[in-house]
Amino acid sequence: MDMNALDIGSLVAILGLLFKSMHDKSKAAEEMGALKQQVKSLEKRADRWDSKLESIEDKLEKLVASMSRVEALMGSSSTPLQTPSPLKR
Repeated sequence: MDMNALDIGSLVAILGLLFKSMHDKSKAAEEMGALKQQVKSLEKRADRWDSKLESIEDKLEKLVASMSRVEALMGSSSTPLQTPSPLKR
């Protein structure tokens, strides 16, 4: 078989390109896996924050309703309630 240095160099270059291509693909797949894991983690954190915010909203609604009831009770008495003045000694 008659192969000169140029043919051998071309074969080595093609094999090197194939190896590099496979290496780059595996590295990209690894990075994609890490990114997907980070997205899942962030989605879980967002769900926890959403549930916490919903809980805070519910509690706030209850507070507003109770304050409305207190204001209604205070307004219905014949003598309005006042904050006491500080005691003097």
